[in-house]
Amino acid sequence: MQKDFQKSEAVSPVVGVMLMLVVTIIIAAVVSGFAGGLGQSSSKAPQLSIGIEAHSDQYIIVDFKGGDTVSGSAIILKTFIPMGLNKDMSNKVDLTKVIYLPENSVGLTSHTLQTGDKIKINWTDAFAVTSYGPMAPSIGEPVNIEIYDSVSGKMIVTAQTTVLP
Repeated sequence: MQKDFQKSEAVSPVVGVMLMLVVTIIIAAVVSGFAGGLGQSSSKAPQLSIGIEAHSDQYIIVDFKGGDTVSGSAIILKTFIPMGLNKDMSNKVDLTKVIYLPENSVGLTSHTLQTGDKIKINWTDAFAVTSYGPMAPSIGEPVNIEIYDSVSGKMIVTAQTTVLP
């Protein structure tokens, strides 16, 4: 007597488990991508190139050498002291006190900055001021100027110079 056996399983249990694992990983990747903001478009920060000069106890000149045109109201400008007596001091500059040199007018928020423009920051406006005076770098010490996009919070550019007498 001959017995006919038919297999009723189409996929082995090992292959089935592997398929379920792959599907689970793909679903987890899609969910984490959207939860992390992958599906959202982020605003692109403008690109700038600057040069700076710092003259001790007087002013800092920022020269816009190239890049995108940017509104003065769309940026945040900070000074940062990387070494010396006031190491790691950072200060957000009040843009209403910055001098826009092409017109020699006070206040940056109503101007559009483009290649060739220069701005002047008075020394006491560039650094945090205490009862002992500004927390500023000394002659020969470095100072950084950092410009951020106010919408995205991304750094646009940073430049460093040595303080001149």
